[in-house]
Amino acid sequence: MKEPFYQSKTLWSSILVVAVFLCAFVIPVFPAAIGNSLLKSGFSLIFISGIMSMERRKWSILGLATAAFVLQWISEILELNFLTEASRVINVLFFMVVVFILIRQMASARIVNARVILESISGYLLLGLIFSVLIAAIMQADPDAFNVTLKENNGLQPATPSISVPLYFGFVTLATVGYGDIVPLKPYTRSLATFISISGQLYVVTIIGLLIGKFISKRNNEQIDATK
Repeated sequence: MKEPFYQSKTLWSSILVVAVFLCAFVIPVFPAAIGNSLLKSGFSLIFISGIMSMERRKWSILGLATAAFVLQWISEILELNFLTEASRVINVLFFMVVVFILIRQMASARIVNARVILESISGYLLLGLIFSVLIAAIMQADPDAFNVTLKENNGLQPATPSISVPLYFGFVTLATVGYGDIVPLKPYTRSLATFISISGQLYVVTIIGLLIGKFISKRNNEQIDATK
């Protein structure tokens, strides 16, 4: 019996890619006044699509996604710093779980299909979001950790970095581009930048190797079957 379209793992994998793409590249364009709320909405869509795209949904993962969803909106309403930080921690944990599960699903897949390709894209973009959330927390807690020099009110008052700044630095570092306009100034932020760069390269190498290996294995099996 064919599963309903709304339960299709490929559909939800597509929605996950769109949600992560919006959070990483579209929402940061909006002003900070509405960008934070839009980002939380995007994260909520990631929570839902991430759960629905999993082959196996454990109660612990569902509980983590529910806690992340509820806590981020409570922190948005109450505007309490400790709730915001707690929300960030849970968001990062959930994103890490999703990336791990996506990699496991790709490794266990027998063939390279549309869903596997979508999962590989989601995993990479989620990795960038994880590091971007960490960078945002560091920029807020330690303004001297990076040389971010933003000004507002005609340069008379320092501005709080918008969500576009950590997202930009996180993804640029993940891709090992390194424009040099934002530079880590402290040892722990330099170590983080190094770790982000290495993680991005390891992910690409591992996933590409995995996908190519599955493609070659499928082609070899087809050739063997053809000669029988």
